[in-house]
Amino acid sequence: MPPNKRNGKIDLLRFVFSIMVVVFHFNKTLYDYRLFAKGYIAVEFFFIVSGFLFAQSLAKRPYQKDTLIQDSMGFMKRKFGTFFPYHLFFFVVCFCYTAVIQRWNPELMLSHLLLAAPDLALIQMGGISSLSLLRYEWYVSVMLMVMFLLTPLAIRWRKLFLYYLCPILFVGLTGYLYQQYHTLNVSRDWNGLFYVGLLRAAAEIALGCIGYAVYEKGIFRKVPKLLLLLTEVCIYILVILYSSEYLSDLGDFTILFLLAIAVPISFSEQTDIGFLNNRFSYFLGKLSFPIYLSQLFVLQIVKSYSFGSPALHTLLFVGGTIIVSLICILVTDSLLRLIRYWHSKRPSISADSHTDSP
Repeated sequence: MPPNKRNGKIDLLRFVFSIMVVVFHFNKTLYDYRLFAKGYIAVEFFFIVSGFLFAQSLAKRPYQKDTLIQDSMGFMKRKFGTFFPYHLFFFVVCFCYTAVIQRWNPELMLSHLLLAAPDLALIQMGGISSLSLLRYEWYVSVMLMVMFLLTPLAIRWRKLFLYYLCPILFVGLTGYLYQQYHTLNVSRDWNGLFYVGLLRAAAEIALGCIGYAVYEKGIFRKVPKLLLLLTEVCIYILVILYSSEYLSDLGDFTILFLLAIAVPISFSEQTDIGFLNNRFSYFLGKLSFPIYLSQLFVLQIVKSYSFGSPALHTLLFVGGTIIVSLICILVTDSLLRLIRYWHSKRPSISADSHTDSP
């Protein structure tokens, strides 16, 4: 699939895996039932996809010694810009909601706002956050931090990065996580220097980069399409079953390796499913990030209601996250269009003012 073309299948999978994550957090908070009880494993999909797209994006960027820092910062600025508007929406919503519920006075509001500055800047996983309004954003925070560190290396030494550094990062960090925790469900464990979630992100983003290196070699073009499709579908079914505590003996790390196979296959032209490349699939992919962000806010509201059926309660929660996410997209995108329109008018206004001046 061409690098600039959206992948409807990946977007659809993003939506499915985001639902898995939010149900996992809801289950962990209120209930103890089987559905997506290991839904944290969906985060591995997001890290691997992020690593794949990270390597794909930088593959088009030639190295220029004089502009390496500017190119790296420019890439990260655009990456940060894709997340920040939706993050800002939920930061404001959660901060205001918490202030009202906990009845903060103006002095306390100012104090908490200052404490939440790392959360606002998406660097809370650096270890300096003491007020986590959006604690589930740890995934976005570590992803951006890891990419910030890796971007100049990936531009300057592209082949060395893909074929040497990434395998070392993946094997070394995954081995550490396996020996220390025997699970991938770690994020805010502090090891004395940083949160372990940073290692999880670095290992799996590196794995996504390795997947792109394999994809780039055209290996999948040599494999029959039907075999690739069957492999891809079977892996995702296994992941979903595992997330609901079936086939538990496979273990987190086996699932990680299986996802490392499935994600590059999903990006391959060989397995492109044309009817999935439509606006609805693309929109579901776009919706997945606000869903991830909205879950904590919606959880605070719906958890106080009592339901006889956990399934009904869960359905209300998922429906609420989708509705709030739609509102986020509507408000945020409208504001962004307004800002772009305002900026587009500024040069003409300046030119007119200059012309009319004496």
